[in-house]
Amino acid sequence: MDRPVIVTAYWASSALFKVVKIVHHNNIRSSLIGEKNRLSTKMATRIEPSIKVPREDTYMQNKRSSRALYKEIYNTLLPTFQDARACQAMTQQLLAHYFQCDRVALIMEKDIVISSQKVALLATAVQRLQQHEPIQYVLGKAPFLGRDFQVNTAVLIPRPETEEMVQCILQENERAGLRVLDIGTGSGCIAITLQQELQQATVHALEIDPKALAVAQANAQKLGASLQWLQADILQDILPDQQWDIIASNPPYVREKEQSHMHCRVLDFEPASALFVPDKQPLVFYERIATLAPRYLTPSGKLYLEINEAFGTEVAHLLTEAGFKAINISQDLNGKDRWVRGQLP
Repeated sequence: MDRPVIVTAYWASSALFKVVKIVHHNNIRSSLIGEKNRLSTKMATRIEPSIKVPREDTYMQNKRSSRALYKEIYNTLLPTFQDARACQAMTQQLLAHYFQCDRVALIMEKDIVISSQKVALLATAVQRLQQHEPIQYVLGKAPFLGRDFQVNTAVLIPRPETEEMVQCILQENERAGLRVLDIGTGSGCIAITLQQELQQATVHALEIDPKALAVAQANAQKLGASLQWLQADILQDILPDQQWDIIASNPPYVREKEQSHMHCRVLDFEPASALFVPDKQPLVFYERIATLAPRYLTPSGKLYLEINEAFGTEVAHLLTEAGFKAINISQDLNGKDRWVRGQLP
C-alpha cells in the first residue's frame, strides 16, 4: 500500500533576504530550541530563518523579475529535492500563491512587486516547510477534480486515486435525483464533488471528527454545495432510517506496520485516525460498511470503496457475502488495485 507522497520544500531569495539554510548556517541563532512537533511524538528542531524585513515603504517599491525570482527559488529547492520536476512544480506553486504569478507571467518575465507582508508570509512558510510539513497544509488548500479544497491537519490531503474513483462514480451514474452517502467525508472532496457534478443529487456526508466536519462544511459553503451532515461513528452508531442510491467511502486502510514505509510528511502531519487500522483488523471498516450497506441502499444501489491495494480480493469477497452482484476491482493509474465496486440485485 502506498498513499502518494506529498512534496514539501523550503525557500529563500538572497536578493530579498538572507538565504535560509537547513543546516550549517552561521547566522542561525544560538538560542534555537528543540520542540515537539504538534502532531508527532518525534522531536523536531525548529529552524528560524534569518530574514531581514525592510520598512514597508521601502519594500512596497521593490520590484523583481518573475523569471529571476523563479530561478532563485528553483535553485534553492533543488539541493533539497534533487528532482527537477518537483522543484519546478513547487516553485510555480509558491509564485502563484504568494504573487499570483502564472506560467504566462514567467514566460513574459513580468515584474513582481514585493512587500514586507509577503516576505513575512514566506518566512512562516519556510519554517513550516523545513519541518517537512506538506505544502498543501502550508498553503491551506489542495486541488481535487478542478476545485480547490481547504485542508488542514484535521483532514487528509486529497489524493489522485480518490479522484479516479469519483470519476468512475460520475461516469456510471448519470441519472438525475440520486441520493448519495459519503462515509468518512474528511475535507468533503468526495461528497461535494458528487453533489456539484451529479444532476440534482441529494448528498449526505458522514464524519466522526468534529474538526474534520468543520473543514468539510467550510468547503461546501465556499464551493456553493448543499449537503446534509451526519456526525457519527460508522463502527458503532446507527445510520438514519433512510436509503441511498450510492454509498461511497475512502475509509482508513493503512495497516500500522506499513508506517515504516511511509514518509514523515504523512506520519507527522496527516491525521492518524483517518489513515491507520490495526494490523489484526485491516478490514474493520469494510466489514462494517459491507454489513450495513444492503440495509441502507435502494434496490440496485451501488457501493464504491477505496481500498488498500493488498486487499482487493478480500474486500470483493466481503461484498459477495453481503449479497452484492456485479463486483469489480479497479486499478489506479499505477496499475494497483484501488477501489471495489458492487451493486445490489
